[in-house]
Amino acid sequence: MLTDPELDEVYTQACSTMTEVGEAKTPLFLARLALLLMKEVGDVGRIHAAIETARPLPDPASRE
Repeated sequence: MLTDPELDEVYTQACSTMTEVGEAKTPLFLARLALLLMKEVGDVGRIHAAIETARPLPDPASRE
């Protein structure tokens, strides 16, 4: 598990990289990063749980 300073460090690196690659290539960067991290995690159950946790919450103003 990452410490708060480690999490801040890698978050900052990811943000810097997204700025560097530009808005057009950021989705590709994030998709590739996600796949590489899934491989590193190596646990399908944890990956499924993370995907569900990352799912956007419904907009309370929406009536869907």
